[in-house]
Amino acid sequence: MSEQDEIARIRAAFEELQSVNRLLERICQVQETNHIMSLIINELVRLTDADEGVINLVSDSTDESLETVVRKQQSPEEKIPFKVNSQITGWVLREKRTLKVDNLDGDDRFTGLSSEAGKYTSLLCCPMIARGKIIGLTTLVRSGEKGIFTDDRTRLAGIIASQSAQMLSNALLLEELARKNELLGLSQQQLQEENLRLRSEISDAFAFENIIGKSELMKKVLTLASKASTKEAPVLILGQTGTGKELVARAIHYNSPRRDKALVIKNCGVKTESLLESELFGHVKGAFTGADRTKPGLFKEADGGTIFLDEIGDAPLSTQAAILRVLENGEIRPVGASKTEYVDVRIMSATNKDLTKLMKEGLFRQDLYYRLNTFTIEVPSLSQRPDDIPLLVHHFLKKLRIKLANESLTIAPAALDFLCGCPWPGNVRQLENEIERAAVVCDTEGVIDKADLSPELLRGSSDTSELKSFRGQLRDITEQVERDVISATLIENRGNILKTSKVLGLTRKGLKDKMARYGISADENR
Repeated sequence: MSEQDEIARIRAAFEELQSVNRLLERICQVQETNHIMSLIINELVRLTDADEGVINLVSDSTDESLETVVRKQQSPEEKIPFKVNSQITGWVLREKRTLKVDNLDGDDRFTGLSSEAGKYTSLLCCPMIARGKIIGLTTLVRSGEKGIFTDDRTRLAGIIASQSAQMLSNALLLEELARKNELLGLSQQQLQEENLRLRSEISDAFAFENIIGKSELMKKVLTLASKASTKEAPVLILGQTGTGKELVARAIHYNSPRRDKALVIKNCGVKTESLLESELFGHVKGAFTGADRTKPGLFKEADGGTIFLDEIGDAPLSTQAAILRVLENGEIRPVGASKTEYVDVRIMSATNKDLTKLMKEGLFRQDLYYRLNTFTIEVPSLSQRPDDIPLLVHHFLKKLRIKLANESLTIAPAALDFLCGCPWPGNVRQLENEIERAAVVCDTEGVIDKADLSPELLRGSSDTSELKSFRGQLRDITEQVERDVISATLIENRGNILKTSKVLGLTRKGLKDKMARYGISADENR
């Protein structure tokens, strides 16, 4: 493939991602589920050049699918020309992956489809998976004149279906609660129980064991975070951008006694002084131009729960003083109000700046610093914990297999070794973005190679820096690489020794001998 072809392929991949992002932004602006599904299916039909499309929601009570939204080029009054066959939906529900049928007349897996399909000859059916469960199916069909769905179109359809599934799931849950409340007259206790069930699902997602990392530095972070979750003291989380400070804050809240109350997150560095104070503390009607109604602030919203103030070092001095009053007395005063209100809120904050330096420069209040600094957790940069990179890579690959509907997605050992030697100035966030980008542009077999990594990353790690990371005796270097490759391949195959031995070209006994030599456990690398 020429360089121009490669550039064109990468450009096309990014254009696809931009289309997905635009769709997700539009979905975020609506709440009604039928509207959301209409947006999804319309965009799928347009981007894949399909003739027709349908979304089927999967019922919780049965194995059947309920047809809900259809997008077709005929007038709305006409009947649906194609109904998804139960053989198709059954296969996707069972296999939990995308199904592409190029020839409805000649596919040996299914029988009698062509007579039902009418003029359509090819089909694409993608699962919509949220929280590990299929909530719906998107099905697209084409006539013989348009031909089959290409691999690129298939991958794009899978991305859209998986990306939009969580938003659709959230909208369905909200409608379910509203319907129960309005139509069935649920008691307040029942509504609270349903709310607790939903919060329990969120708590499971932010359990401490879900924070990826086995290095000593991350073990220290998790130990401190676990202790902080049992206390009520303010928590200050330090660390570079992209290290996962917000993830640590979420884990602390959802494992604390306040888990059943709200967690409100606010970045203090993206608003003007007046707008930030209005958002944090609220305002009364007429307090400023445009304040046409009284609005409670985020501290009021977090009453009884937790507020997480990200980038606290960027907060203006006047806002810092107001935050200090909350810490000392629980007092808030909305903008334009004459009376003080009281809230019970636990404050957690984070920054990537040196607060002691800001204090010396007069940009951060000393009294606020000592109140926030009651319990400090410092999240290490990714360069400080390179041993965690293989774990993070395989964690991201696991999520992308579902997101991209590609169960064969994996990474070549050479590419993984290269990633382990990169400096990662953007930390975990940069690594995750890099893996997702590589997963989109890699070959159709789903193997991420070094050539699939971004040019910026490849240029940023020179041959000199690679050699520097491998200084020492040749035997020690060889053993380290061998140990890392075995561990990474075991993780990729979920601890299955037989599969790992085949991938590495070793006998089962040979692999077990090497594992024993290096002290590698299959259970620890699942």
